[in-house]
Amino acid sequence: MSSTVWNEGYFTDATYTYGYYREINPVFQRFCLLLRGFAAQESSTPQHCELGFGQGVSFSIHAAANPGHYVGTDFNPTHAAHANQLVQASGSGARVWDDSFEQLLERTDLPQFDSISLHGIWTWISLDNQKIVTEFARRHLKPGGYLYVSYNCFPGWSPAYPLRQLFALHDRYIPGGSDVTARVDSAMKFSQDLLAAGPAYLKAVPSLPERLKQIVKQNRHYLAHEYLNHEWNCMYFSDVVEALGPAKLDYACTAVPLDIVESVNLTAEARTFLASIAHPILREQARDYFINQQFRKDLYMRGPITLSPAQRRHQLLQTRFVLLKHAPDVPLKVNTAGGEATLQESVYRPLLDALAGQQHAPKTLRDLVAALPGLAEPQVLEALIVLVGTGVAAPCQTDAAARQVHKRCDQLNRHLMERAQYSNDIDALASPVLGGGVAVGRFHQLFLLARALGRKNPPEWAQHAWQIIESQGQRLLKDAKTLETPEENLAELNQQAADFAVKNLPVLKALQVA
Repeated sequence: MSSTVWNEGYFTDATYTYGYYREINPVFQRFCLLLRGFAAQESSTPQHCELGFGQGVSFSIHAAANPGHYVGTDFNPTHAAHANQLVQASGSGARVWDDSFEQLLERTDLPQFDSISLHGIWTWISLDNQKIVTEFARRHLKPGGYLYVSYNCFPGWSPAYPLRQLFALHDRYIPGGSDVTARVDSAMKFSQDLLAAGPAYLKAVPSLPERLKQIVKQNRHYLAHEYLNHEWNCMYFSDVVEALGPAKLDYACTAVPLDIVESVNLTAEARTFLASIAHPILREQARDYFINQQFRKDLYMRGPITLSPAQRRHQLLQTRFVLLKHAPDVPLKVNTAGGEATLQESVYRPLLDALAGQQHAPKTLRDLVAALPGLAEPQVLEALIVLVGTGVAAPCQTDAAARQVHKRCDQLNRHLMERAQYSNDIDALASPVLGGGVAVGRFHQLFLLARALGRKNPPEWAQHAWQIIESQGQRLLKDAKTLETPEENLAELNQQAADFAVKNLPVLKALQVA
């Protein structure tokens, strides 16, 4: 078992997962602020900080793909060592520590930061550590800077909050062995058995068994970090606003672009009611009730500067966007807080085609409006917001910024592609165009590696990937069935490589990943 001297009740018996999170990307954060009319300009040599970076995948990608300097800490030394390995591969020069938040606060060698981010940290640390984070922001976030924080919240978590308590208490008192999977499974089984015995609580929350069924399907390491910590401080939005107040932080907006398109999230009655609330904090808190919010991704600013409508429009027209998907494959449906919405084909298909034009090269909003004379500027902007919100498109940083970071993105990506020969744990690569990461699965990374090694066409990429997989005794899955013979595996890889060449490679070239 890990020492409780340094882990402060946080689950450290297994390392965290290797996910990439675009919400921590400063380019994406600034776009979200701009949508809401806030000025979020960086200094000439920006400074960024991430608190509690986990395995450091997002941290190292953003440090490689953004100009300026990065600092980050995660008090799990295994996480810090892994992040440092990625940082060294890129040559970004980011500073990586395994400090606790208290130790980081005591440092005297820290700059004033343009941004501070903590993703999935706030709920899982003690109230004392939350105060330390607030004090850290007070001391080190520069005026005009922005802070990103995500956390579990009420009212969405209210019905299932006691369920999480069951998981944690069972693990505390009857841990079920030293193996992480066994401990999680034991806690889940206990909770399932309790619900099956018909507690009166189920009468108040009849949806709880289905909620538990969905939880049980998730990654065991993720569940351990999510549910087995000693600390789990779920809050209302307004509580977090109050907690961050001493750092002179004002709530600005969510880091969820789709939230600005209220027509796909809220009924007409809800929109009318919310529009009648004058105070922005009360209005935002009330909105959480309408959508039953259970996880928030929020941006705060220290000394927010509001743009005039004309300034906002000018900056949006200059913002570049890039398509992240093969345009014909993009479905014209979107799942939102209000349910599934169907997108208007006469708006979205022309926009997708325009984004895909010129080999997927990034285009400004001004370019797109000019290319779509049949659509009004507000229509194009709203459609872009929806595409960005659903991960189909993304805002870009400037060409000058992309040129600054191209080399270190290439270096990090080469490291990750070579790593993909042995592992499928990291499924993102760094894009200097995005200032962040793009999803690229293991086989696609192997195809890219084959190209980098001089293999010229899809059959050669497939053969290269098969040699790696076969040497490790691995086989592909298709339709949930294992492909047993070499011929079956190679045929599947050939099909995937051919699709990759048509659908994915043009996008990755535009993102300067390939």
